[in-house]
Amino acid sequence: MKNVKGLKIAALIPPGIALAILLLFAVGETTGGDWSGLGHLLLAIPIGLLMWLGWRRPQWGGLLFLLMGGVLFRFFSDALRGPGWLAPFLILIAPMLLSGLLLLGAVGLERKPA
Repeated sequence: MKNVKGLKIAALIPPGIALAILLLFAVGETTGGDWSGLGHLLLAIPIGLLMWLGWRRPQWGGLLFLLMGGVLFRFFSDALRGPGWLAPFLILIAPMLLSGLLLLGAVGLERKPA
């Protein structure tokens, strides 16, 4: 049981970092006078909600994190073909996929008989 809780915590670190980066962008741009910085909240809010869901219900959270990673991959597919593909992938897509896999791994450990 201790390993499951540790794995759930480890699963929520990557999207937590992505959430912190998005909130930093939102605050930085908005305080600089550019109100379009609030657009970063459109992605930060679902990540925060998925983190909460991943802690409460790891199986649903893991599946939705994987789904969100796939949707983001599709949404940013044009940006991933250009020369600056690494930043959007590492900031947004990889944390969602990694978190989804770790949460589903925690579910697998939880169901494993002792």
